[in-house]
Amino acid sequence: MRNLHSKEMRGKFLLDSNVFLSYLKGDEFAVHAENIVKSIVGGTLKAFVSSILYDDVISGLRSKGMALTEITQVLTDIASIPHISLPVTPTIAISALRLYIRHGGQRKLHYFDAFHVATARIQELPIITSDEYIYEQQKELGINAIDLKNL
Repeated sequence: MRNLHSKEMRGKFLLDSNVFLSYLKGDEFAVHAENIVKSIVGGTLKAFVSSILYDDVISGLRSKGMALTEITQVLTDIASIPHISLPVTPTIAISALRLYIRHGGQRKLHYFDAFHVATARIQELPIITSDEYIYEQQKELGINAIDLKNL
């Protein structure tokens, strides 16, 4: 059973890219993300990601003007956190595009997040995210979402 309100998390979860970025950047969710990383390193949480996470991170940081050498370091730091990358399959890609057609748009489901959600849904994994739309629309999206800020 998962204890979602303690500092130590237990179980299997899909992590959205914002969990890693919050941990590395030290933003307002950093303490929560640090608890997740501690649980991963401690062996109580098994972390999964969609393989599109890396492109999500690269694209997001490039759009903010970050240099490729700095982005390479961010990816190296992400790689140092134990996790399992789940491949984007044709089934996941089709599901993601259908989700994006239905839920995409400004202040709604972002393109890359549609892949994270589709992966979580198809792999039957709860997703940890700080994305309010995903958390608020989790039932409609067919997933179990855990809000990073509540951990």
